[in-house]
Amino acid sequence: MFQFPPLPPVLSAHRQVAFAFATVFIVLELAFQISDFGLAWPGLRWDAYREFAFLDPWWERLVAGERAPVQVWWSLLSYSFLHGGLTHLALNCAAFLGLSLVVLRIFGIRLYLLFYLVTAVGGAVTYGLLAESDGPMVGVSGVVFGLMGVLKYAEFAFITRRRGEGSMRKFASSLFALFMVNVVISVALSGMLAWQTHLGGFVAGWVAAWAVVPKA
Repeated sequence: MFQFPPLPPVLSAHRQVAFAFATVFIVLELAFQISDFGLAWPGLRWDAYREFAFLDPWWERLVAGERAPVQVWWSLLSYSFLHGGLTHLALNCAAFLGLSLVVLRIFGIRLYLLFYLVTAVGGAVTYGLLAESDGPMVGVSGVVFGLMGVLKYAEFAFITRRRGEGSMRKFASSLFALFMVNVVISVALSGMLAWQTHLGGFVAGWVAAWAVVPKA
């Protein structure tokens, strides 16, 4: 399903899907926090990272045709459910929920789930190809930027097919603003931002939306 504006209202099923994802993110991070404070499950965060975070060295082995841990396959998706702390979780969750509800209204649940999968994998693969890091990569921000890519393509299609509705200049400005936000945050975090994941997620979202939005 795809609908140009005016959009249907948010359904209870849409909220249930979006908040189900967010609940998983929150429960996992709370369990990690309990472990970090030594209250239970010692070492849980790093045990989970080893099994489910995306690790660039493993990906490089796989691409080079060398033997890599089997976790590299499911980590293409599972990394998106893990976070690096409460602040990381809160920022990602807020953006994720807001964007998810809009995408769900426009595309419906089945395509939303497809977008989640495609953008998570796209973000991880791009990170693996462009990044040089030995540390774990976690967080749903690749999907967040992927959902942005989905919505920006929908906006682009709307502007180009309904002349006089929307502004291509404003559209281009919004893309530039997204780019600058990444630059500023990356500088502020001394390069710790996984911009490669954001880029890959955004491109994957744009392409996925292009594939499903009717061409006429």
